[in-house]
Amino acid sequence: MEVAARMYAGIIFPDVNSKIEPHLSATQKAMLDATPDCIKVLSVDGKLVTMNRAGCLALNVPAESEFGMPWLPLLPEQVHELGLAALHQAAKGHNARFPGQSESDGIRYWDNLLTPIVDNAGQVQSILCVSRDVTEKIRIERELEAAIHREKLLSREMHHRIKNLFTVVSALISISEKEAASLQSPARASKILREKLQALGRASDAAFADRTGEHFDTKQIELGSLVQSVLKPYGDRFQANGCQIYVGSAIMTMLALFLHELATNSVKYGAFSADDGLVSVQWNSGESGLYLSWIEEGGPKIEEAPLRQGFGSEMVDHLVQSAGGTVNRNWRSQGLVTELHLPLSALI
Repeated sequence: MEVAARMYAGIIFPDVNSKIEPHLSATQKAMLDATPDCIKVLSVDGKLVTMNRAGCLALNVPAESEFGMPWLPLLPEQVHELGLAALHQAAKGHNARFPGQSESDGIRYWDNLLTPIVDNAGQVQSILCVSRDVTEKIRIERELEAAIHREKLLSREMHHRIKNLFTVVSALISISEKEAASLQSPARASKILREKLQALGRASDAAFADRTGEHFDTKQIELGSLVQSVLKPYGDRFQANGCQIYVGSAIMTMLALFLHELATNSVKYGAFSADDGLVSVQWNSGESGLYLSWIEEGGPKIEEAPLRQGFGSEMVDHLVQSAGGTVNRNWRSQGLVTELHLPLSALI
């Protein structure tokens, strides 16, 4: 924009040593009116001397105005401080730049460049302000930032899920061997494991259906069935108890992912990692919504709450919050208790 500013200055100030405020000829005005840039000439103390058509439209000033009014009050209040600082800088003979914003015709973003017009004696005679609409540039930059953020998030999630998959499969192998041994039939371990892996696959389908473009055939599912489906790979290591309540497909995926994440963390650190560990899932509903509790017992003793949440927990908590719900965790020494609340409006 500096190149454009020099070109505009050459049109408006053919003689920089003139002490007379610029009075544009019809040719000069036509040249300046042809550009979409907002071009303003300011006095050193910040008064508006003249302005092209684009500037008049942007600042809602009549084109036939005689000008002479202070420039800053024409700008949105939130940019006054930046504008004043730029004006002072330009009055000292230095180029100055600041971002602007207007809301007269939707939100528009501006890049403002103030260039001092200096005579041969080094005195600032006027200040040229060029404002360029950069709304589209800002939109593209923000979309790019959002896309990069999404890609990073997906990359982190993929890494997180792959690591967890190995941990869960290793735990299921151990659980299958123990179940086969309890049946005094070690040879059945592979069959039990295969069944658990198939159940784990179904649970993953439930947890990630919406994210892969797949959808459930039914619009609603009974919550008890969903809990059983997600936790089936863990055999008799869990108990589920609650009222009969149906949840819509929109919230079904979030609930499946929530349970899937808790089960995975339990395999890594909690009750599912211990031979005698047990998880109890309880729920009830009322006028204020759904309350679901995940209660772990018999796992490794918890000395203190973790200093930070893992990526998976943060992601699930964000999904719950986006549905208007809350998640609370109580790190008891005997095992984690996680409580989920969802409003009735989220269950439809």
